[in-house]
Amino acid sequence: MRYSKEHKEQVRQQLLSESGSYAKKHGFAATGVDALAGAASLTTGSLYKHFDNKNALFSALIEAELDRTVHRFADLTPGDTGAMLKALASYLSMQHVRSPEHGCPLPSLTAEVARSTDEVRATFEAGILQFKNVLKELTGSDTTAWTLIAQNVGAVMIARAMCHDSVKREMINAVRTAGANLLVNAPDKK
Repeated sequence: MRYSKEHKEQVRQQLLSESGSYAKKHGFAATGVDALAGAASLTTGSLYKHFDNKNALFSALIEAELDRTVHRFADLTPGDTGAMLKALASYLSMQHVRSPEHGCPLPSLTAEVARSTDEVRATFEAGILQFKNVLKELTGSDTTAWTLIAQNVGAVMIARAMCHDSVKREMINAVRTAGANLLVNAPDKK
């Protein structure tokens, strides 16, 4: 039976979404294609109908996940510090720390991207630049945009590696305060 283009695209999007969630929680490199396909309730054969190999899946997954992250911020109004502070609080939350499968791919997958192929890294770089540009539009500054990305991703990544919730909370609250200060007192508008 032949499937419509719409059905094929729905299956592809389901595969990207579910395998993306799985990879953010369990890691991509150490996970086999059977587990990634299974996360989307598909067979390995179905996965290979959409992607030539595991690296092609990783590249598409990174693109889709970063696109979701960009869209979370793209609807904010430039100069609306209150909305940015709310987005910052959501990013630097215990929920985000505890549920990598539902959050930003950067804290979970960046180290794996760094060890991946040039194709995957190029896709990652394009997505990061798009994200930085959205944050620049919101904050008015390249410096502020890059700083927010680095400090927030780093905070979530480090918090996930800690044992005690009290220490995790202390750190993410400190970084949230630093981010709020940065937004309120944005440096040069480069």
